[in-house]
Amino acid sequence: MRTVKKIAAIILTGAMVFSIAGCKSGSKKVSADDFKKACKEVSLTVTDGETEDGVKQSISAKNDDDSIDASFILATSEDEAKKGFEYFTENTDSLKAMGADVKTSDNKIEVTMTDLMYMYVVRSGDTIITVSGAGEEQIKTAKELIKKLGV
Repeated sequence: MRTVKKIAAIILTGAMVFSIAGCKSGSKKVSADDFKKACKEVSLTVTDGETEDGVKQSISAKNDDDSIDASFILATSEDEAKKGFEYFTENTDSLKAMGADVKTSDNKIEVTMTDLMYMYVVRSGDTIITVSGAGEEQIKTAKELIKKLGV
């Protein structure tokens, strides 16, 4: 009986260690090159965007009819990225009012409105990535892009 308790304790301890190890604070850091490569793999056209106050680098990617839109924003600091991310979180109430399913965490927002619209925003350190799609096929492509980015 004592051996069974020891084995059970070891198994439980191992399970807790693996579950904690599986939880990451924040998301995978994606470089500008990783973003461009993943966008091209899903047939999006990539262009360098304009920079504004608080933004070091901006890249956008779209399909031919603009029904898929992705952006990579490298802020001048982590604080600037947090401010940018807060802009998205402040505007989720109106999406909920329209019937969208909105899931939020400290660094991610996922918005789904049936097969009509999908939006994903993630912040990792000083970087914000947004991906949105309108229409069933475009939503599939948007989710494929997110998977390729690993965020």
